[in-house]
Amino acid sequence: MSHSTRFAREAEGAAAVVVSRQPILDNVERIVGFELLTPPEAHPHEATASVLAQAIADIGLHRLVGERPAHVDVTREFLVLVSPLPLDPARVVLELPSDEHADAELVAVLREARDAGFRIALDSFRAGRADDALLDLAESVKIDVAGRSEEEIEADVNAARGRGLAVIANGVPTRAVYGFCRGLGFDAFQGQYFAEPVIVQGASVPTYRLRALSMLAAGEAATFEQLERVIAEDPGLSLKLVKLANSAFYGGRHPVGTIRQALMALGTATVRRWAALLALAGVNDRPSHLLETGLLRARLCELVAARTAGAEAERGFTVGLFSVVDSLMGMRMPDLLGELPFDERTTRALGAHEGPEGKVLAGVLAYEAGEFDKCVQTGVSLVDIAHAYGEALDWTDGALVQLSN
Repeated sequence: MSHSTRFAREAEGAAAVVVSRQPILDNVERIVGFELLTPPEAHPHEATASVLAQAIADIGLHRLVGERPAHVDVTREFLVLVSPLPLDPARVVLELPSDEHADAELVAVLREARDAGFRIALDSFRAGRADDALLDLAESVKIDVAGRSEEEIEADVNAARGRGLAVIANGVPTRAVYGFCRGLGFDAFQGQYFAEPVIVQGASVPTYRLRALSMLAAGEAATFEQLERVIAEDPGLSLKLVKLANSAFYGGRHPVGTIRQALMALGTATVRRWAALLALAGVNDRPSHLLETGLLRARLCELVAARTAGAEAERGFTVGLFSVVDSLMGMRMPDLLGELPFDERTTRALGAHEGPEGKVLAGVLAYEAGEFDKCVQTGVSLVDIAHAYGEALDWTDGALVQLSN
């Protein structure tokens, strides 16, 4: 059986809600929107209908994107078939292929959508290839930048700017390309570049944070007393844990006023996890989207590992969380792993995506990028990830609220 066939049968057989999101970031790496990603169908307009139905009816648009706009791929066929659109115009950006033929029917439907308040973006824009009628209706264009020359990208930007359109760099593969695009004045960016660590030159990582992370990552090697001691070294971390123990998030019934009481109320496993999250959240010179990505990965890896033979849920959480720590702390992953007391299994999972948890991480990363067929190729159940995605989003939202308090 081919991977594609297996992918189709697996997703179809369990009626899984297979939808992911990819962040769209501004030039200071704040999330300004999400593109909703779904597996390709035989007919593109069916794929659009599917992602909208799944996002709104099954998972809920707010769970997927919060207050940020959702970018959804649409086709001429979909727009003509589903008009007027049963969506909140303030929440959705319609992304139409820029090479779509602008016949009178499509132009009329798009004008109606724009007049209703929908924003329109033209996808895969190339200079000289988009119909003037579409450019007149659009607010922005997406320019594919991966594998293209700087001259080609600049020509596309100039053509879009000449029409007064905002420009989004799509498929940004590396931070080097991101830097070039920023220099051209792109308004927003989308791609895998943010996962690359920005190495801090000439500055050391705060030792107390790395010490805390090392101790917390040691798992059973860290005793209750050791945890208490290392947490007490960081007043901010101590305060947040005490507040967490008192919060409704963990059903705090009896007020606690000391670190030891907070540790006892939360339990060693919970303290280890939250102290690691809080220590990472304190690295506040790194873009906040990295922490959000790490939390979502951690919870998703934990849930999927619990459903995966041979994988450990707690180890899955650690692997997911630490998959962004190199970027958060400005270190290369090999250097980071050399500083942390992980065993060989966790080290291989993070460094080479090997072993049960490493395969879970690889599957989650593929799902996150919308590469659903590649997700299946990792040997991880697409259905398991799809079923866990909504729960992971909810947990991440709750965790972010607690981390910000």
